[in-house]
Amino acid sequence: MDGKNDRLSSEELEQVARELLENDAEMEYDAGLHREILDKVRLRSGQLSTLLSEEIAVVDEARRAMRRFWVVAALALLAAVLFIAGAALWSDGMPFASRTANVTFASGLAVLGTIAVAARWVAIRRRGVNAARELRTALLAPLRALIRLVISELQDDEVRWGGTLRTSEAPALVELHLQDTIPSRTYERLRTFIGEHESSAVGLAGARGSGKTTLMRQLRLDKELDCHVALVSAPVQYSAVEFTRLIHNELAQVGLKPGEAALIRHRMVAPTLRVVLRTLLASVVLFFMITLWIYDKNRPVPDALDLGWTGFAAVVLGALIIGFMLSRGWVLFQTRTRLTVPPRTVRELCLQQLEFLRWSTTVERSASTALKIGGTGFDGGGKLSRTEREITHAESVQALRQFIDQLLALSNKPVVICVDELDKLANPAEAVEAINGLKDLFHVAKAHFVLSVSTDAMHNFAARGVPVRDVFDSAFDTIIGVGPLSMKESQTLLSRRARDFSTVFMLFCHAWSGGHARDLIRTARACVELKRELKDGEEATVALLSRRVLRADLREVVDATVEKLRGDHGADDRVDDRGRDLLDQVLAFQESLEDESAPLRDLVEASTFPSDAGPVAPEAQPAATLAWYARIAGLCERLFAVARPPAAWQSEAMGQAVVALAEARSSLGRHPRVIERRLKRAVDACDRV
Repeated sequence: MDGKNDRLSSEELEQVARELLENDAEMEYDAGLHREILDKVRLRSGQLSTLLSEEIAVVDEARRAMRRFWVVAALALLAAVLFIAGAALWSDGMPFASRTANVTFASGLAVLGTIAVAARWVAIRRRGVNAARELRTALLAPLRALIRLVISELQDDEVRWGGTLRTSEAPALVELHLQDTIPSRTYERLRTFIGEHESSAVGLAGARGSGKTTLMRQLRLDKELDCHVALVSAPVQYSAVEFTRLIHNELAQVGLKPGEAALIRHRMVAPTLRVVLRTLLASVVLFFMITLWIYDKNRPVPDALDLGWTGFAAVVLGALIIGFMLSRGWVLFQTRTRLTVPPRTVRELCLQQLEFLRWSTTVERSASTALKIGGTGFDGGGKLSRTEREITHAESVQALRQFIDQLLALSNKPVVICVDELDKLANPAEAVEAINGLKDLFHVAKAHFVLSVSTDAMHNFAARGVPVRDVFDSAFDTIIGVGPLSMKESQTLLSRRARDFSTVFMLFCHAWSGGHARDLIRTARACVELKRELKDGEEATVALLSRRVLRADLREVVDATVEKLRGDHGADDRVDDRGRDLLDQVLAFQESLEDESAPLRDLVEASTFPSDAGPVAPEAQPAATLAWYARIAGLCERLFAVARPPAAWQSEAMGQAVVALAEARSSLGRHPRVIERRLKRAVDACDRV
């Protein structure tokens, strides 16, 4: 791939898109429309360029390095030719009296230079090939998504709004980190808050799978924001010092040139492989030298000053050894001075910080005294060795604060540090400790912190007596809730991930998932999987597949509720009686679900569910919300059980009913009065369809 001005090359983008249309089974479409599809893809190449900005920058840097190399190589070749010609024509000023020896010596130096140039060319070419391969690999997923979206837009209303599912394969209906999984209004709110404030501490709260991680990734791709954005995932086992070092290391890598951080990581993780390769190379060189020496022993020497092949190889090898020693000496000198010389650029600062984080310093001082007279005497010595002690959490925080100040001074660009998945910490108390530990870093000038935690985790922590919500609320300037996707965003998401996915099925998936990105993808995937399981004679209509998806999900929730009640059953007699009543009611509903012929809404109305009035124990929470879940499922089945023409599916009343159902579904887990109010609104909207 070629990158120009941080954009994808139109020609190579079209080539990759054409290959997908012609060779990818999922992308197959009417060949007569290929030209129109390619034109639409090329017009939207800016979306891909934004998503792949880092990979494009790496390719651009590799191509610039290759252009610089050819200039240097041409000058080196010219110098080598002139040097050899001078050695052949003029012997004055050359180290040897014999012209043959001078030519041999000059040729050896020229070969040495050629080897150095060739090695550099191989390294630069490998870098360019790897960068192009990584860009192409990263391009395939979003390019497939864009082609699916374009194909969906080219279909007529009879196909797009048909009540039958045509999608048989949908490999992209998984949780890929594409930008379509985040609600645009949530991202704009976060981006605006960061842009309008000198420094900030922002909390992201939302259900698991609502797109918090993807939202943070989008900050890294936003060129208009123009910030150093470091994304750190919270470790499972928390250590205050190591967590701060992890943030420090990630921020240092962000400040390097594109691709340089990956190169440093490669050098850090593959030292053993490099040692093996160097050993093999040394063995080959040694074997080659022995072979030349044996050959020269039996070769007549016409001139005493003739170096021979062995001498020629010795000159080359000696020059290589000298060059290697000079190179290692230069590296050692840079390593010794990197931590002491004040950095002048962002790159030097980041490299200095990576050296600081990777290595510990050992300082040794020794002294000796000797006195000998006539071969006898005494001597003595002393040695002082000092190793830097392990730094404390306070010192690691101070080091990170100093690095942020230096980075801001050199780059004049704000810093955004995103910490994701705080709820992943194994111990809830550690989540509180992590938030409190990061407070020491808040409100550094031009530094912004974005931390995310799922609302599900906060509720679970609160049930265990750990007030994460109180700590979370008090630690930040603002808390932004990651809301559900709108109906249009859900349509875009599914159109980018599944070919020929009917908009009618999108309405069902949006209503039943509540606009939650992860559940939306799962519901769509369930529709495709159930279609493949249909028997001969069964048609993949929205009425049939929605009915089966709803009942499968409802059975799964009921089974989980039964197991939860059985697991917490029998603590004492009072709890035992109440638990037995709850369990009997849930088991009765579970048994009624075996009747496949009865409408789901009738089964729900005929069943008795556990009450959610008053305080509910944590173990009874799933049973208390089961009634609301089942009623929403019955209402959803009723809305999609009727076959309708395309115009009816596109009506305003249908859109309002789907939105109302999605709002009711997304309110599960909130106060019962909120759920009741939204469910009533959904019932009224469905009655108007």
